[in-house]
Amino acid sequence: MTAPLPNPDPPALELRAIDKRFGAVHANRAISFAVAKGSVHGLVGENGAGKSTLMNIVYGFHRADAGEILVNGRAVEITSPQAAIAAGIGMVHQHFMLVENFTVLANVVLGVEGGRLLAGGLAAARSELERLARDYGLEVPLDTVVSELPVGLQQRVEILKALYRRAEILILDE
Repeated sequence: MTAPLPNPDPPALELRAIDKRFGAVHANRAISFAVAKGSVHGLVGENGAGKSTLMNIVYGFHRADAGEILVNGRAVEITSPQAAIAAGIGMVHQHFMLVENFTVLANVVLGVEGGRLLAGGLAAARSELERLARDYGLEVPLDTVVSELPVGLQQRVEILKALYRRAEILILDE
């Protein structure tokens, strides 16, 4: 009998013994799980079970009191949403983080001004967004003001924003 071969690909995301307290409230207690590359997972539980808290830890809105986060097998310290983005993690929040009186294009590039993603200017950003929208079936009118879009299209904008920032791990909070 031969032993199974080890998996050469580490999980895209692995949480080990994540713990978080808010005063007397123990929101997350020794949470561990792994997400394989290319897979889709749902985290389910009652209201107040700590699901959003856990995802906010992964995205850098909260710091865990204990535990470890690994991305592609490497331990990472996620101290902010910028650190999460740098680690390849994107998040679409329950309440969208869009500027309603900006266009779709302006919302997507907001925050990457002067960085490598906008080095080619708005024309290059538009081209990349059009490609992402086609590739993922997320077409949305780039010159439309966000407040004029229905909620479903606003959600697409949030997903495109994460993909534009090169997210390899995408968290959808409710």
